[in-house]
Amino acid sequence: MSTPTTTRPGTAADPDLEAIERALHTLVRWGNLPRIREHFQRAAGIPLDRASYTLLKRLKEAGPLRLSDLADVLGVDLSTASRQVHHLRQAGLVDRAPVEEDRRASLLTVTDAGSDMVRRILEARRIVIEQMLSGWSPEERAELARVLGHLADDIVAFGCRER
Repeated sequence: MSTPTTTRPGTAADPDLEAIERALHTLVRWGNLPRIREHFQRAAGIPLDRASYTLLKRLKEAGPLRLSDLADVLGVDLSTASRQVHHLRQAGLVDRAPVEEDRRASLLTVTDAGSDMVRRILEARRIVIEQMLSGWSPEERAELARVLGHLADDIVAFGCRER
């Protein structure tokens, strides 16, 4: 007589986790494809790479920041953030102003042109997502929003845990 096999959560034999892993892999892989990014750029009418857009959006959300604080927020090293900020300053999307109490330091802010660009890219992304989900019912879209929000919160919480 054989004993039934039990499946531990997290093992390769868990079909739900396998399906979740496949779906997450597909989402990340497709989201990183150049033709997908180009589709968003065309829709927004803006040739801005993903890293620059992410920096611009985070700086707009977080308000004026020192370069070191922006690097921390983005989870990148200081030299990477510095190169990206330099590119965005040259494009007129980010500005730098001295900190009154420490003239060696400066605060980075998003310019009006940078804010407009963020708005246009967000609008284009929402239009593309709406097109992708055009066959979904309002209930399905609401459920997806709920579950994805829950997943995003858990991913952030997991990433912030002490090891």
